[in-house]
Amino acid sequence: MSSISLYQLFAKKIELLSPAEKQVFFYIDNHISDVEKMTLVSLAETTNVSTTTVIRMCHKLKLSGFSELKFLLQPSKTEPENHSEDYAMTFLETIRSGVGQLPRREIEQLATRIVYASKIYIACLGMTKTLGEYFSKSLVTSKKNVVFTYDSFIIDILPQIVERDDLIIIISESGNTANTLSLAEHLKYNLSNVVAIVNNPNALISQYVETVIYASSEEFDEDVFKHHHAPLLIVIDLILNIFEKKK
Repeated sequence: MSSISLYQLFAKKIELLSPAEKQVFFYIDNHISDVEKMTLVSLAETTNVSTTTVIRMCHKLKLSGFSELKFLLQPSKTEPENHSEDYAMTFLETIRSGVGQLPRREIEQLATRIVYASKIYIACLGMTKTLGEYFSKSLVTSKKNVVFTYDSFIIDILPQIVERDDLIIIISESGNTANTLSLAEHLKYNLSNVVAIVNNPNALISQYVETVIYASSEEFDEDVFKHHHAPLLIVIDLILNIFEKKK
């Protein structure tokens, strides 16, 4: 059984928790060895709370989410490179919990909007370029009018190019980079139809766009997982598959 004590780790933050969050907190502290094997959904069901309550508790403890909490409770957490199986399972659990929290209504609505949009712009910066290219080419194959851009110059003048009925989809890992936020802000005041797909549940871009689809329910720890674009790809594939059924 693990010797880690949640109370010892977060004693100063307990008072920040709501009664429901404290219920989850003390359940975990009393059942650490069991919780290490549980999913976000199974923990929520066991403690009779919503998955959102569990995630909110983790955020109040200054953790990115439930997966980071589980990783913290593992005796091997300081040496993940020597425990590849645990490391892989932590990564997969992060992906799995994110999929369980995907905003299905927003995804359905975006797929519907793609069906009826006369013109679609897909804008990406940095490492999301490959995902955007895949997304746009898939839609072009289905005979949609799509403009894919990752060039910073084009992105800067995009608010001047788009028309009122165009659909703009921004794909971003963090949703916090200066260029991405500048684009979103300019499009907001241009009254454009903008949807952002991001990997970060705390993305600042949410201030500027009408719809945000969060591919992950928690923020990835860059020191633990440097590469984590899988949730974005899952969302894109889900949108494409729903689109194919609707068109």
